[in-house]
Amino acid sequence: MKKLSLMLAVMLIVTLFAGSALADWTPTKPITIMNYVKAGGGMDIATRKFAELAAKYTDATIIVDNKTGAGGLTCADYILSQPADGYLVFATTVSYVDTVLSNEEDVSNYIWGFEWIDDIMADPYCVIVKKDSDWTLDALIADAQAEEQIWAGPAAGGSKHIAAIQFCNALGMEITWLPKDGGPDAMMAVLSDQAVASCGNPGDVEGRELRHLVIATKEKLATYPDVPNFAELGHPELDELSMWRGYAVKAGTPAEFIEWWQDLCQKVTEDPEWIEFFNSKSIVVHNKTSEEFLAELKGDMAAHLEVLKGADLVSADYTIE
Repeated sequence: MKKLSLMLAVMLIVTLFAGSALADWTPTKPITIMNYVKAGGGMDIATRKFAELAAKYTDATIIVDNKTGAGGLTCADYILSQPADGYLVFATTVSYVDTVLSNEEDVSNYIWGFEWIDDIMADPYCVIVKKDSDWTLDALIADAQAEEQIWAGPAAGGSKHIAAIQFCNALGMEITWLPKDGGPDAMMAVLSDQAVASCGNPGDVEGRELRHLVIATKEKLATYPDVPNFAELGHPELDELSMWRGYAVKAGTPAEFIEWWQDLCQKVTEDPEWIEFFNSKSIVVHNKTSEEFLAELKGDMAAHLEVLKGADLVSADYTIE
């Protein structure tokens, strides 16, 4: 009985201590989430929905702002020039990381100048072709092995180009990448027969005469139940590939704020409205925090750098060590 009482007392102390740690940080002014994408971009939509739903769980004022340019480097420079006080959050994605790598920037500044605190969603990559085409994945592979095949997508060395190379390496294909200004232009290139296919995200087909050949996701999407994943086609390892979106803060930000923000992220990402909103857009929601997010980041950096070097898109002596 004494042992049980002692255990209960210890559990109570731990609970009270954990609660007080969260209470140690209380916002005294608005918190700004800074996007590097334009208004209406995927992460911009996510941050504005986040701010809307966060109002259910906190009285803190959360503002969403945009600072575009240089694939996210302009926004990163701004955040890194500001105090690490918890009032400025970087809304970032794997595309920003790939910009750092493809431009051979200093990772000690542009990556490790931040603490990576929450990965809140995964937007799966997919192979997209014209809706009225006869393409199957096997036919696409055979065609690419027989002659030059052109795929369209955003900038060379960007996230979708890297994913396309990862797909093609695993499938034994070689393609020529036709860089376009963005996703919509890439979709138009497929529609106008400038390109056979594109590597995009599921939502890219919406409102267009396009279809998915395959979507890289372990759990099939309810929005596209008839589209196979790579596991069904014999390549389960490719179902790991997706575009993550999440939050980072300047290194040195108080641990109390990070804990407070991660708790808020957990509440928002478990909110039924959040889940329904993004699932309807074919996006998988979750909340991976510090250690798990950091492992994912490091894994992507190593794999993507290998792809970029293999495609001669960065110099052989560029390192992320």
